[in-house]
Amino acid sequence: MIVFYFSLLIFSIDLNPLEVQRLIQTGLKFAYVEEFDSASFYFEQVIEKYPHNPAGYFFKSALLQLKMMDGCHFNDEKEYLSLVKKVRKLCAEILEKETNLWAEFYLGSSYAYQAVYEGLKKNYLETFNYGVKGGKILQSIIKKDSLFYDAYLGAGTYEYFWARASRYLPFLKLADGDVNEAIGKLHVAAERSMYSGPTARNSLVFIYGEEKRFEIATKIIDSLLLEYPNSKTFHWNKAELEFKKKNYNEALKIYEWLFNQYLDNPNYSNLAQCKLYIGKCYYELKNRDEAKKILKEVLGYKKYQNQYPLIKEYCREAYELLSKILY
Repeated sequence: MIVFYFSLLIFSIDLNPLEVQRLIQTGLKFAYVEEFDSASFYFEQVIEKYPHNPAGYFFKSALLQLKMMDGCHFNDEKEYLSLVKKVRKLCAEILEKETNLWAEFYLGSSYAYQAVYEGLKKNYLETFNYGVKGGKILQSIIKKDSLFYDAYLGAGTYEYFWARASRYLPFLKLADGDVNEAIGKLHVAAERSMYSGPTARNSLVFIYGEEKRFEIATKIIDSLLLEYPNSKTFHWNKAELEFKKKNYNEALKIYEWLFNQYLDNPNYSNLAQCKLYIGKCYYELKNRDEAKKILKEVLGYKKYQNQYPLIKEYCREAYELLSKILY
């Protein structure tokens, strides 16, 4: 029995050697500030040096997903789905030979991330199906090894949205779970995970905002922005939080900052979204003249709605708010 166990240790596939850790962590630092080409370089290094390791393919797919979210388009979907398929194929091949928690992690995370992607496309049934599949795999990792801290992000997120399903997927009529336990898992990921820390903290900001626990949400997002002051991703979350807090002057400043970030390389969907929320801030601040002016500017982006479908929704919201001002 001892000899058999020793042989398993010898032939077990190490998917997380030190060089892989270094490359991924460096790539993630660039990803958090939307330096996509630099981040991609490091993830591609993992693919080149470790072609049978799902890690490089997973992080490159996650980067493409972030890039599409930031750009408000799905132009890279074909490459994204190809990378996701490659991750699952490699994981399946490894798991046929042995129990490997890192292979399970990348498999479960590929489903969890695709759930988010399908949600962006408003494919809510697919969001639910992928989320459940990924969440259960990540939960099973924690049951096998409670010290596998990177699994806590996906497991905690899954458990939170399951517990609060009536808010996000009301047609499923689900509500069964412990919100505090789910949040606790996200704190574990934020504090102890190898790769998931900043993402887990950003998720906690959103969740604490939803739970109206604004003080702790503010503390977390401010700490993230101290570390990554140029991150648009974290600024979006900060702006949304300040708006939820009804701190409209602060939200206004952040949306104006975001608007200026997209001017050099115009992304009309993000520009329209920023203008919409700037207009909303002025409306809430009772500055109707400025709100009217800004909301009319939102409508000026309507000509780009075929290229950026979300603009149609932003224009609809702008029309509704203008009607309250004008009539």
